[in-house]
Amino acid sequence: MTVSSPKYFNLFDDMSTDQRWYLAGPYGPEGQWLNEALTIGRTYEGPTPLTCRVHHSGPQLELTVTEDIVPVVNERVAEIFARYAGKDAQLIPARASESDANLWAVNVLPICDCIDEARSAGIRRYTPEDGEPDRVGQYKAVYGYRIDPARAGAHTILRPKGYEVVVVVNEDLALALQHANVRCELKLVS
Repeated sequence: MTVSSPKYFNLFDDMSTDQRWYLAGPYGPEGQWLNEALTIGRTYEGPTPLTCRVHHSGPQLELTVTEDIVPVVNERVAEIFARYAGKDAQLIPARASESDANLWAVNVLPICDCIDEARSAGIRRYTPEDGEPDRVGQYKAVYGYRIDPARAGAHTILRPKGYEVVVVVNEDLALALQHANVRCELKLVS
């Protein structure tokens, strides 16, 4: 009997239409920039609710990935994340301009060294010629990335180490979102 590897998916919001809102941030309660506070795998302990700016008006999505690659979800989707992601995600109260809805920013906590370079379409690393000596050897660009499920640590949601500009979810969370008819894009990356 063959045991199949767990499946992992890139999570993004529904980009099938531009007739929807687009969010920037999140920012602190007074609009202060949070830098990488919600993309480096550390628990956020600052003031709440966080704020998101609607920079393109339109119908709200239940799951929106902001320009800073932070998922922002409504109450119904937050319950799904709480049920499936557990300790892998911190749900932080948030608000959006132009909306009174209760929202949550999803702080993805696991950062896993799981990029499968051999199966990814292309990897570029910083070199001394790039003029950024502290980044030499780090990923500069990753094209058509794939992850190695064995190195994902059985996490429900994660960011790949060195390529924290994406959010990856496992099959259980992906299926839960699909079964709940949450509009989102899920692309297989394992």
